[in-house]
Amino acid sequence: LLRRGLQKNECEALMRVVRQFSLEAGNEAGFNPLAMYGIEVGTVLRDHEVHCQIENIEKLTDEMWTQQCEDLWREWIELYKIRIDSDKHNYTGDSESKREWRDEQQRWSNPRVIPRNHILQQAINTAELGDFSLVRRLLEVFENPFEAPEESWFCERDVADKAACTVT
Repeated sequence: LLRRGLQKNECEALMRVVRQFSLEAGNEAGFNPLAMYGIEVGTVLRDHEVHCQIENIEKLTDEMWTQQCEDLWREWIELYKIRIDSDKHNYTGDSESKREWRDEQQRWSNPRVIPRNHILQQAINTAELGDFSLVRRLLEVFENPFEAPEESWFCERDVADKAACTVT
């Protein structure tokens, strides 16, 4: 029952049980009347909320849905503008150097090197055979994931004919 989520009518019935127990005199805080059945109150509340949200969405017309989406995007854009404006206070200079400053902030927020499973597995396989050279090479690169590696050796296609990692 819990693995597939509670159905709407199940949630409603269980919510009535929870409400009844919470209204009874002497009910200690935190008592879960559903625990004996292996049901957590949080699960009931979460699934009930999901069903309520689905009901509200189903009541929306296409126009209302579109309007809500547009409003949410506008809200996000306004928040992002505020964020951009706050960045203005962190940097003073002309627009070109500001763009460079923002690019630098992005570079240090996102790794330049992303390990890929196939190359990590290849490093494990060769290390199990006693050759740790690829492990050392990868360790050297991953110690500084925000800096671009020397691509002359890093992006060699000598290991399973694939680049070691993605360089952004």
